[in-house]
Amino acid sequence: MNSITKSEVDQAIQNFLSDQINKKTEAEVKKLEKAQIMGNVTEIEELTKQINEVKEKYDLNTWINDAANRMAKQLRFGTHISKGIHPDSKGDNINFQETNELPENLVGSQSTELTSLDANGNAAALPLASFFNTEIECTSYKLRDLIQQEHPALKGCFANDIAISDQYAQIFKDTLDNQIKTPKTDARNKQLLWPANSDTIEMNSDDYICLVPLHPSALVNRLYQKISKKYSEENKQARENSKKKNTDKAQAYFSINNLAMVKLGGTKPQNISQLTSSQGGRNYLLPSLPPQINTKPKFHLGSKQTSLFNKNLNYYCYTSIQHLFNVIEEQKNTVDTRTKRKEALEEIINKVFEIADYIQSTYEPGWSTNHTLEWPQKYWLDPDRALLNDEEKFKADKEKTDWASDIEHAFAGWINSLIRKKFPAIKEDIADPEYAEWRKTLRRRIKASARNNEGTFK
Repeated sequence: MNSITKSEVDQAIQNFLSDQINKKTEAEVKKLEKAQIMGNVTEIEELTKQINEVKEKYDLNTWINDAANRMAKQLRFGTHISKGIHPDSKGDNINFQETNELPENLVGSQSTELTSLDANGNAAALPLASFFNTEIECTSYKLRDLIQQEHPALKGCFANDIAISDQYAQIFKDTLDNQIKTPKTDARNKQLLWPANSDTIEMNSDDYICLVPLHPSALVNRLYQKISKKYSEENKQARENSKKKNTDKAQAYFSINNLAMVKLGGTKPQNISQLTSSQGGRNYLLPSLPPQINTKPKFHLGSKQTSLFNKNLNYYCYTSIQHLFNVIEEQKNTVDTRTKRKEALEEIINKVFEIADYIQSTYEPGWSTNHTLEWPQKYWLDPDRALLNDEEKFKADKEKTDWASDIEHAFAGWINSLIRKKFPAIKEDIADPEYAEWRKTLRRRIKASARNNEGTFK
């Protein structure tokens, strides 16, 4: 930051003022061009006058004086805002500047780099917030960074008179720092009473700390910016290329599951804050769910059972099977529907292999000796039996048999029977192509398992 010069700051300020002039006079400039072509002198004079009035308003000394003496008094800055809790709250905003690091795996406002500052108040004064966010060209800093650090390059930037410029710089710094001597809350804000110590509860001492949660606007905005990349054209195109298996254009893309959104401010998010307005009022929510404890599946393979693919497996895969049924009910033959069907089938296969892995790792080698399970499924689910003494025949038969093909047929037949039972009206349509698709999908998984667990699938 020390390398930033006054000329760079001057240029940034002038760029901001020029942009404001261009925005405010865009319509008049177009009309003026037409009037000049038509030679309409009266209209030319009127439009020129309007444009000059805007230019005078955004003259450096005029605009900065108004920003320091009017706008700065009408805006409240902070990283955490009160109106995010309730739009009518009159409570204070807080500029959070915690320097302590959070424990590992926790994220908070102090986790963000160059945390944004939010602002609310009189909407007519919000241009001051945009002014503070003006970027210094060829750097990663904004004007507000320099103001809060009292950077020497600001000397004489806000007015021709250096003393007045310094006075404006101090007003801007005080506004941004938002130092509050007596914090003020509002009846519309939430309040939590937190026990100050163990005696509060044990001795009923009524020693509590009153906590007033505020909306972490700067952190939420950072999250919004990151998640919004999911909807960028680049990410959408990468996703489409993946669906089309376009390997020449394949690239990484990301997606976020279980994403929710709450909208603040209704049709007028600017009444909440500047950052909320820039987000259209949208605030993304990540899932806050209890942890999922990984336990081995509770599944029993009966000694009289001839196939894994029976009612017990139907029950275990119930949710995934319903997912497949839901896709079939759409009765569409689009790329998106076919992708959903493949995903549903992958879910079912994951469940089937979850059971297979459980049986292989939990049951003692040789357990299939006393089971009536079909031989291909014994080869699959009891692979270590081939390593036992006196099981040479089992091993030889397994190695010379294409047992994986039999597993594919059993799986495909199981899926088809489920669909025909659920949708009797279309059971005649579930034929060889679908059967082949189910087999092909399972074959890929079996081959993958063979690579990851060499010796089990042969």
